[in-house]
Formats: sequence, structure tokens, C-alpha cells
Amino acid sequence: MASAIKLPVFKGVGNEDPDQFWFVIKVVWEAQGVTNDNIKKAMLVSALLDCALTWYIKLSNENPNAGIADIQAKLNKEFNMPK
Repeated sequence: MASAIKLPVFKGVGNEDPDQFWFVIKVVWEAQGVTNDNIKKAMLVSALLDCALTWYIKLSNENPNAGIADIQAKLNKEFNMPK
């Protein structure tokens, strides 16, 4: 029996790297065989905290049909720190 893989947490504060977050979350989805965007969005909500969760709630209210690729692009734009 396979055990659940814990998703990384993204708060949208400090020196967190959204690209690293997305890399790990996509690996988890692949390992668990998750392909449905609605399931991915439900899982994503549990991985977001603080500023990132507040941002996502606003995004989902404004654009409830946003796909994962769109959410990723917007999250990266919102939380990417200059390198």
C-alpha cells in the first residue's frame, strides 16, 4: 500500500522560491498519478498558507475556472523575488 506524500508548504513570504515549490508539487502529483486539474487545485489549497493562501482565495474568486498552468504563472509573477 502506497503512503501519501506530503506536499510542500508555500507561504509567499521571505525567501521562498515559487519555482522550487512548483517543481516539488508537480513531482508529487506525478508520483501519485494525479492528472485532473480540479484535484490538483484541491491539493494545492492545502499547500498554501498565509499570504499565498489569501492570494489564491482572491484569484479563485475572480477566476474560478483558472487551470493549473494559469495559477502557476500568476503565483510565480506575484511571489517571484528578483534574483
